[in-house]
Amino acid sequence: MFATIQTLIDQQAKIAIPAAHLTPRANLYELGLTSFDAIRLLVAIERAFKIEFPRETLKRETLSSMMAIAKAIESARPAAEELRIAA
Repeated sequence: MFATIQTLIDQQAKIAIPAAHLTPRANLYELGLTSFDAIRLLVAIERAFKIEFPRETLKRETLSSMMAIAKAIESARPAAEELRIAA
């Protein structure tokens, strides 16, 4: 999962350091992540992991680090599974 997150960060965010050189808790906003980059990254994550983030998770903290992104993905997965089962 982290390799995919790192790739998406490198593709969608204009931060100062390649994602592979970051610690999981490094603050992406402090490294240059902008609001526009965050939206692009959010959409790319949803597409890559075939999830949709619940509205309550759409806040700055969700994309603040790779660890926060991974936790948000894991939280969104059960909701995505429930939607597929109900359909």
